Amino acid sequence: MQKILGYAILAAGIAYCVLILYRALSNKDKFLACRGRLALLLPAEAILFFIAASGISDYVMNTIVANRLHTADDKELPGTLVVSSLVPGSIIAFSLLRSESVVHWSVIAACGITAMLGSFVGVRLVRRFEGGVIRKIMAVALMFSLAALIFRMIISKGVMSDATFLPLPKLILGAVIIFFTGVLNMFGIPMKATWTAIFLLLGLSPLSTLTMSLVLGSISVLSGGVGIIRQGNYHQKTAVAAATAGAFGALLGVLFTLSLSPLALNIILIIVMLIAIVTMLRK
Repeated sequence: MQKILGYAILAAGIAYCVLILYRALSNKDKFLACRGRLALLLPAEAILFFIAASGISDYVMNTIVANRLHTADDKELPGTLVVSSLVPGSIIAFSLLRSESVVHWSVIAACGITAMLGSFVGVRLVRRFEGGVIRKIMAVALMFSLAALIFRMIISKGVMSDATFLPLPKLILGAVIIFFTGVLNMFGIPMKATWTAIFLLLGLSPLSTLTMSLVLGSISVLSGGVGIIRQGNYHQKTAVAAATAGAFGALLGVLFTLSLSPLALNIILIIVMLIAIVTMLRK
């Protein structure tokens, strides 16, 4: 189940890559007229997705890239964040899912399905709600989650969980929460830190948590990406840079991440949540 899903995600990522490149090449004038320079975007996306393989939100980093390089405007930004994550995200998810017994199939199936459903709903709601208010609410929720997680680590004297599955009550609770976060993910609001908090608090191991966070991120954008590409409301140069150089950076990044110890990975995941909290509270 785990490997089958991995190959399915990779196939979807390849299909999206072809679609992104085709849309860019089919209207070269529009593509070349986009703000920003590929000479800067290509290395930026490669570095960005190398870092993203350890759980740092590519949404956060790509928002910074858009602001610094003056590429996607406020209207294009949510779609750009989603489309840019399609190909590199699928490579990261595929690479993690190839590892043996990373996470039980029941967790992947239940949370993957609800993430997809949430993404389908989110794409249809993204233009109707104010994302800023939701972002601040998510930041406060993450603060409480992080405090609970640190308290749990102190109580357990830093012992890392090695669980790869969840009991049925926890699985149902997690799947329901994932549905709502899938909706919010289509608003351009980073969810990887939230998913990290959810799965660590539910008791998954650090590697299983990272895998679920990154796999759900891939499933979420793969589900909502069709609607966004059809609308065309995204920055094409950023999308092309992410689908090419970003994919290469993602592959190198996930190889590095898999070499980390559970303790190092847990520390990185906590840093991920801290960065997300600060970012969400800012504009």
